[in-house]
Amino acid sequence: NTATITHRNVVTESVDGKERTAYTRSVHMLEKRSDGWKVVSNAGHPLTDGAILLYMEREWNDADLKRDYAWHERTYADDFSGISSRTGALSTKAEDIASAKKGTLEFAVLSDLDVRVEGSNGVVTGINHVTGKDDKGASFDRKIRFTDTFVKRDGRWMVWATQGTDIK
Repeated sequence: NTATITHRNVVTESVDGKERTAYTRSVHMLEKRSDGWKVVSNAGHPLTDGAILLYMEREWNDADLKRDYAWHERTYADDFSGISSRTGALSTKAEDIASAKKGTLEFAVLSDLDVRVEGSNGVVTGINHVTGKDDKGASFDRKIRFTDTFVKRDGRWMVWATQGTDIK
């Protein structure tokens, strides 16, 4: 006769010409009454910076799976740098996005996540298990241990650098 709904809210809006994203978590308690389900209680609160970065990691995987390169454009800092887990090559924001467009990701699951935040800097480490097809159509199945560095600018977290290492 009772139910609990929990969810995350992501609201992005333009403030003074700059995109702002707010992350909150909500909990709703419902009771079943004769005329249906009724909300009897709500609670919500903003997320900590660490929790926001963990959600952003999941959004990153979702963007890769959906081929949503606009997410990368919005979320990578202009001075982003990446180091390829396959070649060790250094890439800029534009080069990293162009490289991501060359293959197709079919599966992406994060594990062993750890987050640290100090001031306007954050670091997330973990493992990303990905499968898909490369630009030549060959299938791949990789586990990549990564370090992602974020910077908070104008009140907004952005991906500043990423480095991955293939692991067996």
